[in-house]
Order: sequence, then C-alpha cells, then structure tokens
Amino acid sequence: MKNYLIGTSLLFGSFITPSLAEESKDIYLSIGGGIAFPSDVKANTTLGGAKYDATFPTSSTGMYSIGIGKEINDYRVEFNYSGGKVDSNSITLTTGGNGVAASLSPKLELDFKSYMVYGFKDFERDSKFTPYIGIGAGISRISAKDQTTTVAGTQYQLIGSEEDVFSYSLKAGTNYEIAENTSLYAEAAYLNLASLTVDKGTPINYDSTNIFALTAGLKFNF
Repeated sequence: MKNYLIGTSLLFGSFITPSLAEESKDIYLSIGGGIAFPSDVKANTTLGGAKYDATFPTSSTGMYSIGIGKEINDYRVEFNYSGGKVDSNSITLTTGGNGVAASLSPKLELDFKSYMVYGFKDFERDSKFTPYIGIGAGISRISAKDQTTTVAGTQYQLIGSEEDVFSYSLKAGTNYEIAENTSLYAEAAYLNLASLTVDKGTPINYDSTNIFALTAGLKFNF
C-alpha cells in the first residue's frame, strides 16, 4: 500500500509541476458524495465441523469521494479516494441445502476505503454539459468488526480484521459548468471489491462484493 501511494504521488507530481509553471487550468480537484447500493454479502465458513454458506442482506448506505487529476485534451487521469460502509442486520445460513436458525450480534459492518487510478474520456459538446465515461483499478481496504453468531443455539466468535483487496470500477456521468473553472458533476458508478478471507478466530471466506453508486459533487480546475 505504501509503495502504491508513493508511486501515485510521483505520477501526479510529474503532471502538476509543469502545469503550474504554464499557469494552465488542467489540474482539478473533485469532492462529492451520494448513495451506494451494495449487493448482499455472501460467505462460507466451517462451524462445529460443518460447512455453512452465509448470506448477509444489505441495505443502501452513504458514500463519499475525493479526486485529483489532470486533463489531457479530451482525456483525464485521476487518483480517487472513496469510502463507505456495507452493513447487515441479519444472517441466513444453509448447510447441505438446508436452512439453519442463526442470529448475528452486533450487525455486520464492513467499512471500505478505495484508492483508485481512473482513466476518463470526456465527450466535448457545444454546451455546458460534458458527458464522460471512465474505468479504474486499485486497492480497497476492508475493515470487519468482531461478530458473534449463534447457530442452532451455539455461539461462535468471528474475529474482525483489516484486509487489502484488488478493486476495479466503471463510471459514467456528466459535468455541468456553473462558473469559470467550477463544475457540478453527477455520475453512476460500479465498484467491485474482490473476495477475501478473514482467518483470525473462526475463518470466514467472503465472496466479492458489488456496489452500485449514484454520486454528485463539485469539480474545481486550477
């Protein structure tokens, strides 16, 4: 993670230095937030010698992002930091295709922070609207808290952990110029968090999680 961030900083430093010398406005900062719709979290684990498949139903949650990038004609390169939470109040367990009575305390909370590099294509038009599409890849840090699950009357401890996983994302949106060097943006994004294994205490294997997000914010050129 440290090497990744250092490399990214050097990359953007190489963009920013000559741009400032030319007093151009092709460096930008974006700040935004919105609502995220994560897929249900699926996992499997072994409890008391039996293998269980688990599903954690999720609900919508908030999400935020901060980006800094460089415009290169109709293209942009951006480093983006975003974060949010995936949580669930319940758990569904099956073993051998049969459902098992189970409960979870406290609720499942997976906090994620994503460090991504994006490439964007802007579609310039003779208006204040500029549609765009983008693709990104990077690393997401997922933090899981300690949990206690009760299965058929027996309690099991699921120890929390913090893990880094590969992530990729697709975006589509539009910028709307509201002032010189200032724009509003609105976008739809798909983010995939790769599968991970938490092997502290009772091991649990989480499948990849998909997040669809709708966000809006401000973009400042300088």
